[in-house]
Amino acid sequence: MKTGLLIIAFFLGVTPCYAAPKTALVIGNSNYQSSPLTNPINDATDIAEKLRYLGFEVFDKYDLNRKQMRNAIREFGQTLKQKGGAGIFFYAGHGIQVKGENYLIPIGADIQSEFEVPDESVQANLLLRALEDAGNPLNIVVLDACRDNPFARSFRSSTKGLARMEGGVGTLIAYSTGPGNVAMDGEGRNSPYTKYLLKYMTQTGLSIEQVFKRVRVGVEKDSAGRQIPWESSSLRNDFYFVPEPVESTAQIPQYQSNKASFKPKQLTTKVPVSEVRTKDNSLATNALMTNFVDTNTRKSSGYKLTIYTNPGSAQIRILNLDKKYYSGISLNPGDYNIEISKEGYLSKKQWVTIDRENVEMQVTLVPLDYE
Repeated sequence: MKTGLLIIAFFLGVTPCYAAPKTALVIGNSNYQSSPLTNPINDATDIAEKLRYLGFEVFDKYDLNRKQMRNAIREFGQTLKQKGGAGIFFYAGHGIQVKGENYLIPIGADIQSEFEVPDESVQANLLLRALEDAGNPLNIVVLDACRDNPFARSFRSSTKGLARMEGGVGTLIAYSTGPGNVAMDGEGRNSPYTKYLLKYMTQTGLSIEQVFKRVRVGVEKDSAGRQIPWESSSLRNDFYFVPEPVESTAQIPQYQSNKASFKPKQLTTKVPVSEVRTKDNSLATNALMTNFVDTNTRKSSGYKLTIYTNPGSAQIRILNLDKKYYSGISLNPGDYNIEISKEGYLSKKQWVTIDRENVEMQVTLVPLDYE
């Protein structure tokens, strides 16, 4: 009788090979010499942590000067150019507009008059040009950067907030408040805008547009209508931070120990799936967990089931197995009920069929206290 070897591989934060790349640059500037801000570093820290949890490769930077900001944007664009997939840029800090152009204010900016802004700050269009040069298929730009202009007294113009910008095709630009208006820094740990963004990013089945709609409703309510977030979008593909599970039905061969052939068995699993286009325009799947097998395939060699878990220290049990589980246990081909658990996390159960080589699945557990 054939036997299969169950191989359990533990990796923290592993991205499956079939997932489209997801990359983020997060910048938080708080410690300004003039008009320091309380929350941008908190906002950037919390956004970076949540994006990592959601499977992004995150480059987070804090209290950057002008050269450091420009270098970070350059490196972000180069990374997207090489990897493709989905890119997110998040900025929290001072941002102003001068003559219809938006500028992100670095730490250490020496601005005495309005004409000095272009030389002392970073033009927001620099980021958009980097994204355009990268040719990335899906970009999300989030600017929580509309606090009061710290240099308003020395400026001839009195325009508040940021001006509306237009990104290239495949880009969504989200502002913490509407064009020409001012956003609040917030009295708690986070700004009102970032607070609601953190809340809704991890809600299952919300498209990126739905996330920002719910953020807008929350901020508008908290500010009694004084702050209303805004977006402009030219996205061509759907994007979900946490996709809704969808039914996927496949014909999967079931091993029959008393027969010389396989009998197809109908198996339906639910897997969270979202799609983006890669740089070569091929369709890539981005999933938190999936399980797939070839159909009508019979092998004479042994079988492997590899399970990647996040966190890597999760416990794995085979619920329908009489003997005690241990790493490297020999199993007959068949269906196994796998449970993955860890204290402080929601447990997950998944049926898996072992009847071919190199079956792989990734399981990400959600913390009990994660909002």
